[in-house]
Amino acid sequence: MKKLSIIVLTSLISLTSFGQEVDVKAKAILDKLSAKTKSYSTIKAEFQYSISNKSEGISEKQTGKIQLKGDHYFLSIQGQDIMSNGKGIWTVIKESEEIQINDMPDEDEEDYISPNNIFTLYEDGFKYKFVKEENGMQIINLYPKAAEEKSFHRIALYINKAKNQISKIKVYGKDGSIFTYTIKSFITNQAIPDSKFTFNKTKYPGYEIIDLRD
Repeated sequence: MKKLSIIVLTSLISLTSFGQEVDVKAKAILDKLSAKTKSYSTIKAEFQYSISNKSEGISEKQTGKIQLKGDHYFLSIQGQDIMSNGKGIWTVIKESEEIQINDMPDEDEEDYISPNNIFTLYEDGFKYKFVKEENGMQIINLYPKAAEEKSFHRIALYINKAKNQISKIKVYGKDGSIFTYTIKSFITNQAIPDSKFTFNKTKYPGYEIIDLRD
């Protein structure tokens, strides 16, 4: 379950009866959201991440921050800093003073959602359905087309209608786990230097570097 939590933001998505029909209302909302999100040059967001599983007695909460610029990202969560310049991924594990270097995963890899696509994840590989509008939130369910390859069966997007921004994402795992990402702050179009997304080993003296690239 922790692997999914890291992949979804590192790293923080069918129902076979859903059919092939396009939900016109959901599509209109998502198209509008996509256009606005893609207009941003950068995004800085703070979020609360929680995981719950009643059958296993799990209830945990964490906070995190993410910065996005094109295909670059810098994610801080669960005592880890995860950065990518679009060519590789560097994961800084502070507790063990270890740095892991990995190739960029294949986008078709099971459960992989790149953090730089977290706010537009609905654009490819999903069917979608408008659920309801409640307290200013437009709720849309996403169902992965390749459901048999995923460890989750549904994602719920909560979209702030007035701001046209995602406020919350809930991922429903097949094992009964629910992963929730609640956006606490969302700042756009602030300058972020490319160096933010480039690993600099001088910032981590004494850390062991483990290169896991092929």
